[in-house]
Amino acid sequence: MEIKNFNKYKIKWNIQSETVIKPGLETIQAALQKLGNPQDKHKVIHVAGTNGKGSTIAFLSALAKEHGLSYASFTSPSIFDVHDQIQINSIPVTEKQMDKAFLHMQKRGISGMLTDFELLTVTAFVVFEALELDIVFIEAGMGGRLDSTNVMKKSVAVIPSISIDHTNFLGDTIEKISWHKAGILKYNSQLVIGSFIEPAKTVVYKEVEDKKADVLEYSENFHIKNHQYTYKEYSFSNLSPQMIGSHQQTNMAIAITALLISGFKLVEPNVQAAVKKARLPGRMEKIKDNLYLDGAHNQASIDALVETIKENFFNKNIHFIVGILRDKDYVYMLRKLEEIASSFEFVNFQHERALNANILYKHCTHSVKSITLDAYDVDLLKGFENDVTIVTGSFYFIAELKGKTGI
Repeated sequence: MEIKNFNKYKIKWNIQSETVIKPGLETIQAALQKLGNPQDKHKVIHVAGTNGKGSTIAFLSALAKEHGLSYASFTSPSIFDVHDQIQINSIPVTEKQMDKAFLHMQKRGISGMLTDFELLTVTAFVVFEALELDIVFIEAGMGGRLDSTNVMKKSVAVIPSISIDHTNFLGDTIEKISWHKAGILKYNSQLVIGSFIEPAKTVVYKEVEDKKADVLEYSENFHIKNHQYTYKEYSFSNLSPQMIGSHQQTNMAIAITALLISGFKLVEPNVQAAVKKARLPGRMEKIKDNLYLDGAHNQASIDALVETIKENFFNKNIHFIVGILRDKDYVYMLRKLEEIASSFEFVNFQHERALNANILYKHCTHSVKSITLDAYDVDLLKGFENDVTIVTGSFYFIAELKGKTGI
């Protein structure tokens, strides 16, 4: 995994990373032990799942901020560079804080032990250890059970959704993928989940039983109806998130529930303000009128994107600007987007796993389509008053487009 502007810290402090991903968590746990187990200092909400992780953490962060909590988050991938993956009170980590963390790791001798993502995960925990925080939000990088973030002794686990993705690493069935996601659950702890299809639900509930844990499921234990959240004695009304799409109602409710069961008191005016302010770069991110960025990159997120567009842009012409990684199910993604598209523009972008725009053009059955050879040449301002432009396919593509166009 490429982590932008991460090499300068590794070079400066002479901490090397291995390039071969190793199974299990023994190596990163050994590195953390050398550092005094910083991952166990704070209360943690650990978020895994196929889609909705970033949005849920965006809601968690907004809720924490509005209630005056001190919080931090570790997410992936980066939008601009490594600093936005590690945030304290929604502010990216500074170079000074990163340098201090790397100096500490250098002194403890962990060079050569970890892959890049493992090293970044450890860096986040080291940065957070130096701070007095009420809560930390951790997003799993891939899967969950064997992910380098799954190293805390205790946490509240959150899984917003499960669907097919990363089949090369997690398996090609819902059962296998669900096993990985459910693995973030700790013994005698709590899990908050969205509404799962079978057999994902069966796999997750089996994990709950094995871990002697408690599970709270959206629409079963907590609810959103007519913009009102309900869970036990808690009720918050007039909740109107600015992040559009019905799935964001679920992510919002999951975030509220996770904070409540983590022991925090939430009050209605602050919850109302928080959900209005919560935003996530690259998730139906509004750049200007009729221009949105959405990093939909798998079946479930493309399905959600199409439904969101149908709900919000009825009778609008939809122009898609698309860049996709080659290990994604791009044929499925194209077929779904073709249901609502007025036109397509396929773009080459600079990533080792980027799919050539010519392949997308070839597999697209829509009659109005074009190719742009470089993200520099994308014109985001073209279109007409009744057109909506959606940039989608990959967070890496969106990040490059943002960097090159300055949006």
